[in-house]
Amino acid sequence: MICVTKIGILSSFFGVNRQLILFFTLFICALGFSQQDKVVITEKKKGKRVVLMAENKTADTLNVFIMLTAQGYRRSADRPVVMNIPPRKKVHVMTLIEMDDQESNYTYNLIVNENLDNSLTLEPEEDVVDIENVIKGKVVVFSTTDCKKCDNLSAFLFRDQVNHRNFNIDDDPKLYRQFMNFIDKELQETTKIRFPVIWNKTYTIFGYDDLEKTVEEISKNN
Repeated sequence: MICVTKIGILSSFFGVNRQLILFFTLFICALGFSQQDKVVITEKKKGKRVVLMAENKTADTLNVFIMLTAQGYRRSADRPVVMNIPPRKKVHVMTLIEMDDQESNYTYNLIVNENLDNSLTLEPEEDVVDIENVIKGKVVVFSTTDCKKCDNLSAFLFRDQVNHRNFNIDDDPKLYRQFMNFIDKELQETTKIRFPVIWNKTYTIFGYDDLEKTVEEISKNN
């Protein structure tokens, strides 16, 4: 329905070939549908609570970006969610709580990172003997729950199609501890560990003040 509406607007505004617009629009829709086939968003309502889940339908770990826009809920959802979903698994995305005497609704945009490097994985009980070889030449973002700067960085890296992996240290504490042990020699007494902690292929960035400049720095060699 949305695609058909866009066709009508584009053809009346630009006065261009309708068949070309139809082909282009259907191509975009097909891309969207293919991503929806890989990851399915479902909801389960419990009273005033709306629990949103994301299910990975594929045999690969998928890195996804989900942007929710919600109205009439106690918690603001207008911030991106970036997560890794294991193969054939369903994971929690967010819980929304309806507000009294207000009409509630939400929409979402879902993007699957097609360029995810699945070589950077760690099983719950697995130790990486040489983590340097695991992360060498890669962009890795370590984030925390409810870290707005972490979410914004991942959103901009997705925007610029920078291949990276995002690990929430609350979900992947073991990998983060091994990483911090690895860079321990770089740490000084004056070093302030700020999130997101970014491994930019060969060196570490602790947080940022200028988002655009940080994304530009990370994007240089991608």
